[in-house]
Amino acid sequence: MNVYRRYRYQINGIILGLLILCGLIGVLLFTTKWSFYWIWLIAINITTFLLFGLDKGMAKTVNSLRIPEMVLHIYTLLGGIVGHVAGRLVFRHKISREKKRPFDIVLIVSILLQIGLVYLLFFR
Repeated sequence: MNVYRRYRYQINGIILGLLILCGLIGVLLFTTKWSFYWIWLIAINITTFLLFGLDKGMAKTVNSLRIPEMVLHIYTLLGGIVGHVAGRLVFRHKISREKKRPFDIVLIVSILLQIGLVYLLFFR
């Protein structure tokens, strides 16, 4: 796969995720009185879960048109930890030992970042 095609798929995956994320944030902002942090966490986790499901569905049908792993990692790092875990469990996504390691590393880093963020926002 040439470089242009690979980056085009990454951009398409990021844009798709942003559309879902913005839609969810808009709905939650206008229908709830929650703080933006909680709205963000709910929206990013639902988006991450949907991207994992979409990628798994695409893997079963068209192998070349998938959500790149980098996009899934980005959404996990942005706070989609619960969506990441749920997506891997529900869709049985990246569960083989050799494919699992990068996803586990990103998950651990994301958890540490979220703990630090919660500490800074709520306990300082």
